[in-house]
Amino acid sequence: MSIFLQALVNGILIGGFYSLMGMGQNVIFGVMKIINFCHGEMLMVGMYLTFVFSQLGIDPYAALPLVALCTFGIGALVQHVLITPSLGTHSFTNLLFLTVGLGLLYQNVALVIFSSLNRTIVTPYSGITIHLGPVSILLPKLVSLCALIVITVGLFVFLKHSTMGKMIRAVSQNSVGAEVVGIPVKKIYIFTYGLGCALAGIAGDLLTLFYVINPTVGGQFSFKALIVVVVGGFGSIQGACIAGICLGLMETMSSLIIGPTYRDLTVFVAFIIILVVRQIILLRRR
Repeated sequence: MSIFLQALVNGILIGGFYSLMGMGQNVIFGVMKIINFCHGEMLMVGMYLTFVFSQLGIDPYAALPLVALCTFGIGALVQHVLITPSLGTHSFTNLLFLTVGLGLLYQNVALVIFSSLNRTIVTPYSGITIHLGPVSILLPKLVSLCALIVITVGLFVFLKHSTMGKMIRAVSQNSVGAEVVGIPVKKIYIFTYGLGCALAGIAGDLLTLFYVINPTVGGQFSFKALIVVVVGGFGSIQGACIAGICLGLMETMSSLIIGPTYRDLTVFVAFIIILVVRQIILLRRR
């Protein structure tokens, strides 16, 4: 029973990261209707920024606002300089190759600067374990889980009640109508893409205390975020949150029952089954 509870807690934790990545991806898609294929690489950028700040003596949790600000700035700059002009072409292919190319650019810049060596961050509290009944969890994981919950709730409140959040929702529903009533759509695009990148950067910061840092680490999270977006529904923040948790639980439970070797295989098979079933349901409704 204790092993099951331990796997459950670990699944919720990793699912929280998938949810945060999926929500960042869905914020971008909901407004601009593009899939950001370099989203995982922005997580990698956040991890390396955290590593750099740690070398300067700044604790990873204290560096969280700095990492969020830096990744927001990178995302806003990329949106303004590269993605906004491409949106004018109304070509999905152009945007696809642009975001894929950006991901390769981020990877190779990290490779040149930091090499291919795995990096880790060790703090005085890295090895502290908290015992919650039959479940044992590392303190950094527990803090990261609490931070993920706070950030998720904060994102929901921001999009629901703030003026900027209402403008984002208005643009996602009808960009032409939003522009007619005076909402600066291009500025909303820049802010939204920066917000999505900041969420990925935050996830990267929180991962660094129990995950290795290397230039290719973002690839697996990018693909998992795409699964979360597809399963949870394109543009649905709530769907991405639920789908991320379910994906994390599926991974840990399949590792426990079948074995860690088949963890990703189980996820991919379940993903294919969901797509097939969804397509059958849509065809029957038509």
